[in-house]
Amino acid sequence: MSDSDTLPAPPQPVPSGSAATTPVRPVLFLAMAVCAGATVANVYLAQPLLTLFAHSLGVSSSSAGIVVTCAQLGYAAGILFLVPLGDIRSRRPLLTVMLSGTVLALLLAAAAPALSILAAAAALIGGVTVIPQVLVPLAAELAPPERRASVVANVQIGLMSGIIGSRVIGGLVGEALGWRAVYLLAAALTAMSGLLTLALLPREGSRQAMPYARLLASLPTLLRAEPALRHSCLMHGALFGAYTTTWTTLVFALAQDPYHYSSATAGLFGLVGLAGAFVAPWAGRYIDRKGAAPIITVSLAMTLASAGSYALGGRSLAFMLIAVLIANVAVQWSQIANQARIFSYLPDSRSRANTVYMVAAFLSGAVAAALASACFSWHGWGAVCALQALLAIAGLLAVPAMRRYDNRRAELNAA
Repeated sequence: MSDSDTLPAPPQPVPSGSAATTPVRPVLFLAMAVCAGATVANVYLAQPLLTLFAHSLGVSSSSAGIVVTCAQLGYAAGILFLVPLGDIRSRRPLLTVMLSGTVLALLLAAAAPALSILAAAAALIGGVTVIPQVLVPLAAELAPPERRASVVANVQIGLMSGIIGSRVIGGLVGEALGWRAVYLLAAALTAMSGLLTLALLPREGSRQAMPYARLLASLPTLLRAEPALRHSCLMHGALFGAYTTTWTTLVFALAQDPYHYSSATAGLFGLVGLAGAFVAPWAGRYIDRKGAAPIITVSLAMTLASAGSYALGGRSLAFMLIAVLIANVAVQWSQIANQARIFSYLPDSRSRANTVYMVAAFLSGAVAAALASACFSWHGWGAVCALQALLAIAGLLAVPAMRRYDNRRAELNAA
């Protein structure tokens, strides 16, 4: 029996209580977007700095890559072990602890005397800077139901801008002032945006307690009980993996014939991807009116198309720029649509649903990044583009099950 034929009753999670006992000020969502961008950037700071690490710390560029791996693994661990607390703990003290830990970890990275210390600091940074994954479910909780996807989209704009902007700003600041200055700047931006968000957060209602071990044990139960969550994990996991394959190896492709670009110049390609943020609000409004399924389907199709454009971009700058733009629009639309979808199905366990969803995405991204590096070493840029296409096709294969399930749920709700 397929997922679309089974419509289990939603699990009975711990009630989350009232999100706020005071009115929500609209500026809060803007502050959340800025904070999400400033903090998620911390996970990606190392990507444009690898050659600077190698030169400064006396190691090879390939050895310096461990910093990126540690940051990603730390982020996945933080999502798994800290983000679920958003369902049972007041978000203000939870965010305060995370922000304080992030700033301290960034300062440790800036002062690291050796690669081992820098890698450990990167893992710690990743583990505690999961603030965006607490803010996104909170924004969905605070938003009016008819504007939920639009609000999630606005916060996601900040998040994706931080991911992309970290490559651009990190590369430029790193080459001008050194990699330690990048981490000091990140600490300052994290502290300022975090303090602003905390100041604007409304007072929350009471939240029922749950033992931490039981909270974590409920994650696989949630995944088994809700087919919609499984669909979204598969579809966005495949898409994010596809996105990661080319994005993480793009600097290598741009360093060889016919481009021979420096790290700073390659980082400027992130500005093209950043332009995709301007169409994210449209996606949020569309989802609020028509649902998530069409946007998810289009995002996967765009990812497949971008693989072909990336392949042509190996010899054509125009196709490379088009591919970067399409791929970044697709990953933003997919993130907004899939999160809005699972938040609507699981209103009382949004933090845990987001945990399962994001762990699936980042595990997919980590595996895809490793495969992409191997593909590039084996058969160059063309093999990387082929891997992206295969992952996009895998995501598209899950679309029919998603549509059947959503249609059945809509029919039941209308009956």
